[in-house]
Amino acid sequence: MTEVRTPTTASELSAEWATQALRGSGTIGADVSVATVSADPGEAGVGFMGEVARIGVTYDGDAGDAPTRMVAKFATRVPEIRAMMHPTRVFEREHRFYEHLAASTPVRTPITYHVTCETGDDPAEEEYLLLLEDLEGLTLGDQLAGVTPEHAESALVGLARHHARFWDRAGLADAAFIPTINGPLNKAGQSIYEASLPGFVQVFGDALLPEMVPVAEAYGANHPRMLDRFADMAHTLVHFDYRADNLFFDDSGDGSVVVIDWQSISIGGGAADVGYFLGQNLSIEDRRTHEDDLLHRYHDTLEANGVEGYPFERFFQDYRLAVIYGWVIPVFAVGSLDTSSPRAMTLWTNVVERIQDAIFDHGSQEFIT
Repeated sequence: MTEVRTPTTASELSAEWATQALRGSGTIGADVSVATVSADPGEAGVGFMGEVARIGVTYDGDAGDAPTRMVAKFATRVPEIRAMMHPTRVFEREHRFYEHLAASTPVRTPITYHVTCETGDDPAEEEYLLLLEDLEGLTLGDQLAGVTPEHAESALVGLARHHARFWDRAGLADAAFIPTINGPLNKAGQSIYEASLPGFVQVFGDALLPEMVPVAEAYGANHPRMLDRFADMAHTLVHFDYRADNLFFDDSGDGSVVVIDWQSISIGGGAADVGYFLGQNLSIEDRRTHEDDLLHRYHDTLEANGVEGYPFERFFQDYRLAVIYGWVIPVFAVGSLDTSSPRAMTLWTNVVERIQDAIFDHGSQEFIT
């Protein structure tokens, strides 16, 4: 069979290409072909980073348990965005994760049916495409509403098992595609933050607490130093975007969490994920009521999975730092925020209110000098 050009959008998917892709991954046998492949236009989404589409597949031959529904994920083809994102290697990070590490983590990830990951010096010539398990039937987290305490526990247990698996860089010796958390790619966030802050204040100034104003103004200069502190912690594989909208929950089964969107993975202190998640993804009332139990549940799970020499007291101080580090997220978000969307505006207003409450609850502003 002649090699077929890799599709760049859902509209370019073909049965011939899908046959090669699924045979190559062992999803179907050499005597099975894809008869049809179609994208559901009502289930596709095009965003800043690319396109995600739910697709349907039929087969010629006995395909056994091969999926008839899956999700296709494409990197953006916008030249300016590809050039801007090229130094960050975010597309490579996610695709290599599914190729090399997804099978190693105990947290559930979508089943991978195909990975195209062609890197190079010219971003216009790079090719990226994922075919992943369709998680329809599971409950997608909702950052706007906030996760329930039960879902938060599932999320943190899964996260702790994941962090424990890669503790002290175990299994990451050959993962050169993952940057250290305080490397130049992440430290570039200082300039992005400082450029974004005026727009953030213009949009969300009414939600800022008076005592947060000087903290927000001083945050940018402290951003690199906070990343250095995360790098000084015991290293693990940090998701770095561990939020409700990237989590699916199996409410009808074992209650486990399924984690998607691995584009931001970095090597550093796992507390970064915990502070981001708890500080921004639960309602203020739920965080205040359940935070201590949830933090102990995460830490107990770390220890139950073999992590030693990391007492709860040290973890809690790392968590306090992570809470205020997360302040960078809503400020960054303003750059791509659709201010005409009521949902987006309500979501980020909630996040700003939640994270400020967590910061001052824990005195985390002391990390900003």
